[in-house]
Amino acid sequence: MEQPNVKKKILSVLSVEHSGILPRVTGLFSRRGFNIDSIIACKTENPKTARWTLGVTGDEATFTQLMRQLLKLEDIITVEALDPENCSNSELLLIKVKTADSGRASVLKISQTYGGRVLDVGETTMTLEMTGQTEEIDRFVSRMEEFGIVELARTGITALSRGDDTIHMVD
Repeated sequence: MEQPNVKKKILSVLSVEHSGILPRVTGLFSRRGFNIDSIIACKTENPKTARWTLGVTGDEATFTQLMRQLLKLEDIITVEALDPENCSNSELLLIKVKTADSGRASVLKISQTYGGRVLDVGETTMTLEMTGQTEEIDRFVSRMEEFGIVELARTGITALSRGDDTIHMVD
């Protein structure tokens, strides 16, 4: 049963780029008993900074506490909470699906409908790639379940605020 105040948020974090920061960020979450739904970290347009995109689930008090705790870490520059519905976001999916000769055409048609592309065709499988918002990826995975999923990998969500705003503008 879904709890009424629980929702998903994306925490966009800007930090100093150096080794050792990943364990500090993830340790902060684990010590407080919070789960990270997805985590992406990469260098930014400035090689001295890194951007973290954390997918988290909780209530407003949880998000506020997480943001405050992150900002206490000395290497964190800024933290911004983004609503998944009000930001530009995407995920990458790689999925290997069972395909009998008669099922290949159906898998290919569904993949094309969702904007996916074929990366590899084996004797009994097809490997597909798709990018899109989390809900769209979830729907595509559900459609592929009827064929039999052999293996899948997802990047997790990455996001930017919409419009002209940037994380550099957050106070």
